[in-house]
Amino acid sequence: MSKRPDETWHRLREWTYGQALSERLAAQVLLADGYKNLDPSHPLGGPDGRRDAVADRDGKKWIMAVHFPRGQQRISAIKKKFRADLAGVEANGADGIAFVTNQELTVTERNELAGMTDKAAELYHLERCVAVLDQPRMGPVRRQFHLEDENAEARQRATITGGDTYAHVMLYHFDLVAAVAQQFTVIKDGEYPLYNVTIRIVDMDTGQQLYTQEWGDLDAPAYYGSVKWRLKDENYLRAFFTARNGQWHQDLLLMRSDQDRCWLAATRVFGLQQAPDLQHIDNKYRERFGEPVWRS
Repeated sequence: MSKRPDETWHRLREWTYGQALSERLAAQVLLADGYKNLDPSHPLGGPDGRRDAVADRDGKKWIMAVHFPRGQQRISAIKKKFRADLAGVEANGADGIAFVTNQELTVTERNELAGMTDKAAELYHLERCVAVLDQPRMGPVRRQFHLEDENAEARQRATITGGDTYAHVMLYHFDLVAAVAQQFTVIKDGEYPLYNVTIRIVDMDTGQQLYTQEWGDLDAPAYYGSVKWRLKDENYLRAFFTARNGQWHQDLLLMRSDQDRCWLAATRVFGLQQAPDLQHIDNKYRERFGEPVWRS
């Protein structure tokens, strides 16, 4: 899942962070657009002298007024707010007003608002704010005010590498007479695909290499294959995995239980730095054989 290209637009219009943060964000917009000596009033509340900030630009004094409701409002409501903010121009001896809002304004609506005063009026409407904030140099501001998906880049990397996904193997469908497992399964644990997977399985009692395979890419939750995997009464297997996102190990203990007509399993997966260790023990394993004893 990647970041949508209009993330800033959506998060501004559906603003949920309150007045204080909207004033601080608006200050960053104006500073990025050439305003100097910007002096905020009281973003956290208190008498503000009929302006949210004062600033200089082109040798003139400006007041900043901020209007960030949640969602798009009627133009009548926007005009009402703008008219009230205009009173701050004269009250502060300013030359103009910079009105910063998260509202969409058509060209006609912008002209109507600007025509409500004989002073200079700069209207930082939604699209203009987005144009300022989406500049590459404004990346730290977007992240500070949560205007972009902070995890999108990490998810994109994880999609390419496999992230914290790992896999483990299991044996199923036992034939007690022939002493074999009849199904070999590779199970993917995690959200992301795994790439360039290789699996090597060793009998830890004999040191014999029982299985090696380049599996390639793993995307489905599990992969199954028919086998005739001969088993002893007690088996300690270790699987070594490598993939694009790293390497890890799995210990698999298989203990024959004639009472349960199967080999009961205890397994652990460990060693992938970015993923938690996994441990699974069949329900009857402890009852029949006690706690599994893992080897180093």
